[in-house]
This record gives sequence, structure tokens and C-alpha cells, in this order.
Amino acid sequence: MWAKVTLLAVIIAPAAASAGERSPFHTSSFPGDISVALTINEVTALREDDYDYEVTIGLSEKTKAGVTVFTDGGAHGAKVKCTPGRVYVGGADYLPRPVDAKRDWKEDLLEALCSAPST
Repeated sequence: MWAKVTLLAVIIAPAAASAGERSPFHTSSFPGDISVALTINEVTALREDDYDYEVTIGLSEKTKAGVTVFTDGGAHGAKVKCTPGRVYVGGADYLPRPVDAKRDWKEDLLEALCSAPST
């Protein structure tokens, strides 16, 4: 349990230290030099067997030059179970894709919350 809390401090602290902007855990690029970044806005360690964390995800759209053109003010929720890995969002559980498959934001969220920090 304390390892998870420590990991959260490692993840959240650098994001809070920046100038009001969190580091994204996932970024997707789209035509027209636009990218969408997903951030962990809030995280709560859960005391239940089904999931380890409940998170609120933020979304922002930026130009290639780094100019923010849209920030979604909504609170997009998800739950995460580290072992075995799964993400619950939109009423459905998603299992991580195989390592050799194309990753999406759910694998990156699992990694951000469940991987031990590297030194």
C-alpha cells in the first residue's frame, strides 16, 4: 500500500512543480500538426479489491509549436487495477494489449500508475 502512495508522490510531485501544467502520460498526434495530450489530474488509492486507483484524466490540444488551443474542462474518470493490469472506463474493462501491439492511452495510464519509478 505505501509503495503505491510513494509512487503517486513521485508521479504527481514533478507535475505539480511545473508552471501549473501537468506532464502528459499519453500524447497522440493528428494531421495538421495537432497533438492531444492526456494528463492525470487527480488520483485516489482505493481500498477495494477490484481496482487500485481511481483517476481523473485531463485533455489538452496543442499545435506543433506547443501552443495550447483547447483544454477540456471535463472530468474524465477511470479506474485502474495494476495486477492483473486493466483499466475501467466508459462502463467497460480494458485489458492491456500485448507488448508487440500498438499501444494506446490505456496502456500508458497503466504504466504511469503501476510501474515502479526508475532511478
